[in-house]
Amino acid sequence: MMGVTMSGSDPDPFDDARKGIGLLFRAARAVARKLPTKNLEEVVATSAREVGRAVENVAAAIEREVRNKAGSSSGRQSSDDKAAPSEPRDGEKPKPPDGQSQ
Repeated sequence: MMGVTMSGSDPDPFDDARKGIGLLFRAARAVARKLPTKNLEEVVATSAREVGRAVENVAAAIEREVRNKAGSSSGRQSSDDKAAPSEPRDGEKPKPPDGQSQ
């Protein structure tokens, strides 16, 4: 009589799934309330800044490539295109973009 409820009817897989998922969410909610959030907030903020910097670097590289293609067809290249972006040395923290603080 495995898989049969005490009332003798077949188990409802959708009802079982609903109850199981409800229990999982209740457990996850309880664990989330007990987690310290201070460090998590700092990590999220730092990660968001780093993602922003990465997007800016990609945009700058694309712009530089587009200008090089346009400049090479007209035979001129600006000094901005020749300059490589400064990258932090090993062990150094990257500098924030102008107007932003870390």
